Amino acid sequence: MRKILWLILIAALVYSGYWLVGAKSTERAIAGWIAARESEGWQAEYDDLSTGGFPLRFDTTITALSLADPETGVAYNAPRLEFKSASYAPTALSAVFASGATFATPLQRIDVSHDRADADLFVDAGPNLTLDVAAFSLENVTLTSTLGWGVTLANGSFNTKRSADNPLTHDIRFSARDFIPNDGLMSALDKDGILSDRFETLDIAVTATFDAPWDIHALEGQRPQPTRIDIETFAAQWGTLDLQIAGGFDVDDRGTPTGKIALKARNWREIIEIATATGLIPADMKSLALRAGQVLAGLKGNADTIDAELSLSDGMILLGFIPIGPAPNFSIR
Repeated sequence: MRKILWLILIAALVYSGYWLVGAKSTERAIAGWIAARESEGWQAEYDDLSTGGFPLRFDTTITALSLADPETGVAYNAPRLEFKSASYAPTALSAVFASGATFATPLQRIDVSHDRADADLFVDAGPNLTLDVAAFSLENVTLTSTLGWGVTLANGSFNTKRSADNPLTHDIRFSARDFIPNDGLMSALDKDGILSDRFETLDIAVTATFDAPWDIHALEGQRPQPTRIDIETFAAQWGTLDLQIAGGFDVDDRGTPTGKIALKARNWREIIEIATATGLIPADMKSLALRAGQVLAGLKGNADTIDAELSLSDGMILLGFIPIGPAPNFSIR
């Protein structure tokens, strides 16, 4: 009996040592990464970094985190950020994001509040921490921009899984319900008051291939850029508006797409009004887009519905050889 007790005591001491080493290693790795960013000219600071969760978890908390990348002008500030993992499976992480964070770009600052924002992350073992699977969950999220716009999202989810066939390819899914613009944004989007007060549904399913892996280096320098995007589903419904897109295209190093997409849009005129109000279609191209929409709708005999295949080439959206508007740019800052 005494031997069994000694064995239990020794095992407990060994495990306690393992946990302590793991906890301190986690803290040193995070502190070292932040210090390395500061030495590269970033603003990189925090108030406190600590790890708890003994004996079965590593629960690391960072408070008052501020990060700003001088090359891209992107900044992130959070009052609290938590990373949690089981001590026996440290590459399976959970992240919990505190309400009250801010994102900033050279153009605007966005304040973020929410009831829930967390993620489950699975990364490869090793120093690069290459992302394999990520699943984000959001509830009652509010975004408020210094440019005057704001939106509220009742609930949403974002998932990405790395392909087994190509480590640079990810299957990406996004779903949002009850996406509500604030009054200022609604006034800009819907001058005639024809839309409902909320974007009822948005479902996106794409497969994207990038030029580099999504790993720890993606936070340190240039973000991986897409080289190919295949859209399985893009379905959006807002009141009487209904938009569906499918297709695939290559993306060059400037973010310019080349390929074909199938487009179906019900009450397409309102969609063009919204795209013009948000700057997706330049104001001086609105009349051209409306005329092109009339041509596209006329192909199927329904003046309110577009059902056509479009080409993406040289930064433009084309119907045959006729340009109908600028193509979106897919560069990631």
